[in-house]
Amino acid sequence: MLLWKKKSYSEDFSLTPDEIFLDSENIPGFARERLEGVIERPISRGAIYSFAIFLFLFGAFLFGRTFWLQVVRGAELQSRAENNYIQKTYIEPPRGLIYDRKGRVLISNEVSVDEKQEVRYWRQVRHPFAYSHILGFVGSITAEDIKLGTSDLGVNEKGKTGLEEQYDTRLRGIPGERNEELNASGKILSRGVIKQPQAGENITTTLDAELQEALWSNINRVVSERGFRGGAGIIFSVTDGSILAIVSDPSFDINLYSKGLDQAAAKELFSSPNAPLFNRAVAGTYAPGSILKPFIALAALEEHIISPEKQIFSSGSLSIPDPFQKGKVSTFLDWKAHGYVDMRRALAVSSDVYFYTVGGGFGDVSGLGILKIKSWLSRFGFNTPTGINLPGEKVGFLPDPETKKKSHPENPIWRIGDTYHASIGQGDILVTTLEVMRGLGMLANNGKAFVPYLVKGEERPLVDTVPLSSEYYKVIKEGMQKSAEVGGTAAAVAWVPGGYAAKTGTAEIGNKDRVNSWFIGYMPYEKPKIGVVILMESGSHKNLVGASAVASDVTRWIFDHGGVEGLLN
Repeated sequence: MLLWKKKSYSEDFSLTPDEIFLDSENIPGFARERLEGVIERPISRGAIYSFAIFLFLFGAFLFGRTFWLQVVRGAELQSRAENNYIQKTYIEPPRGLIYDRKGRVLISNEVSVDEKQEVRYWRQVRHPFAYSHILGFVGSITAEDIKLGTSDLGVNEKGKTGLEEQYDTRLRGIPGERNEELNASGKILSRGVIKQPQAGENITTTLDAELQEALWSNINRVVSERGFRGGAGIIFSVTDGSILAIVSDPSFDINLYSKGLDQAAAKELFSSPNAPLFNRAVAGTYAPGSILKPFIALAALEEHIISPEKQIFSSGSLSIPDPFQKGKVSTFLDWKAHGYVDMRRALAVSSDVYFYTVGGGFGDVSGLGILKIKSWLSRFGFNTPTGINLPGEKVGFLPDPETKKKSHPENPIWRIGDTYHASIGQGDILVTTLEVMRGLGMLANNGKAFVPYLVKGEERPLVDTVPLSSEYYKVIKEGMQKSAEVGGTAAAVAWVPGGYAAKTGTAEIGNKDRVNSWFIGYMPYEKPKIGVVILMESGSHKNLVGASAVASDVTRWIFDHGGVEGLLN
C-alpha cells in the first residue's frame, strides 16, 4: 500500500493574462523607501557561529583575568590595597624670566631632573657678578615664610633679595597637581597629572644689560686697583627716574649662590671684611662731602643769605674766636686757597670757605644755620626714602642740636663748627646713593622730583617739590657746568660732547686718612637726559683716581656704544 501519493507535475500552472491584470490591482500600498514589502532574509549559520565564538573568547578572557587578579595575585593585591595610599603632590612651575629694556634675558631657568625624575629649575643670571645685588636670588621656603603666609603650596623656593624678592608673587607661577600611588615604604608605584603647572610672569626691567656690565666692570676695576673698600653707581634717566644701571661692589657669584654654596665658599663669602653681600647702592649710608654744596647754594639764594655775584675770599682757611677759650681761635681748613670766588666759581672749584660762610655765617654774611640747612636738604629728599621698587632701602641722617645731644652725650653742645661741617657735607650727615640720585634729578628738573623705578610700566609723574626761581637753578647749573670744565673739580668729564653739569665730593670718614670719593652729574647740559652718581667707598686720601675716573670711563663707553640717544631708544 502506498503511504503517499507522488505529486504529479503535469498539472497546468499557467496563468491567463486576465488573472495577471486582476492580481496587480490587489497589490498592497507598501512604502518601498522604508523597505515595506521586502522579503526578510534569515541570519546565516556562519554569522551565528562567529558571534558564539566571540562570546566564548570574551568570557574566557574575563574569567582568566579574574582568576589572575583574585587567585594568582590575590594576596599581593590585597596587601597593596591595605598598605598603599594615594597622595596629591605638586609640580614645580618655572619662574618667570627677567629681561632688560631691550629684550635681552637677564635671568633664565636652567632645567635639571633629580633622582626622583622631578624637573627642577635653577636660576641662571646673564653675568655672575654685575646683577647680584639688584636682581637677587631665590632660596628655599622656610618655616618663617609659612608662618607669615608668604609661600604657596607647591612652591619650593621664593625670592630672597632684589627684584626676585620684590616681584616674587608675579615670578613664581602656579604649581601643577598630580596624584601619586605609594606603597608602605614610600616608593612611587604610579602617578597621574591632574593639572599642568603654569609658568610665572615675565618681567621687563628698565636696565640696559651692556651698560650695567660696563658700570660694574669700571667700579670693580678701580676698587681693586686703588684700594677702595667698595663702590656703588647709578645711571638713570633724569626725565622720568628709570634706572639704566645700578651696581654695588664688591659682589658675589650669584649663579653659585643660587645653586648652593659649599662650606668653604660660604665661609669666604660671609667672613669677607669688604662685605660683598651688602648692597651699597640701596642700603649703604655715607658721608657725602661737597656733593651737597649745590643744595646749600640754592637754599642760600632762596633765603637771601647771599647774591650769586658776591665774592668771598678764601686764603685756604677760615678762623673764628674760640668762645670757650679766650684768646684762642678755631680754624677750619679749605682744601686749597682759591682767592675771591662768587657762587658759580665756588661750585666749580668746591671752595670750603665759601660754604662755611653761607652755611654757618662769617663777617657780614649771616649764614643759613643748621635748622635751615636741615630743612632745605629735607625738601630735596635727603633723610627720606625714595620709594624705589627694591627691598631693603635705607635712609640717610641729617643732624641738628637735638640729635647731637643723643648721639654725642660726651659733647652735647651744638657749636658753629658743627654747622660749618654740615655746610660742606661733613660731620654727622649721611646720605644714600638713591637719595643723591633723586636730588640730582631735582636739580636737572628745576625742583621736580621723580620716584626711581626698575620695572617698565611703573613710572610715575614728576612732582614739583621745590618750585624755586628758575634763575636760581640756572646759577647752580652754571656753577656745575664750570666744575665739569678744565680747571674745575670734575674736569675728568670736560671732553664730553654737549657738556656735563657735575659736582665732585671727597668726604673724610673716621680715620682722616680714608675718604669717600663722589661724582654726580647729568648730560647733556642744555637738555638733561642721563644722570650719573658714583660713590667709591673708603679709599686713601692720597688717591687721585676715584669716582670721577669711573664716571669718565663709563661715559666714554656710552658714547662708544651709540651715545645717549642710542642708550635711551
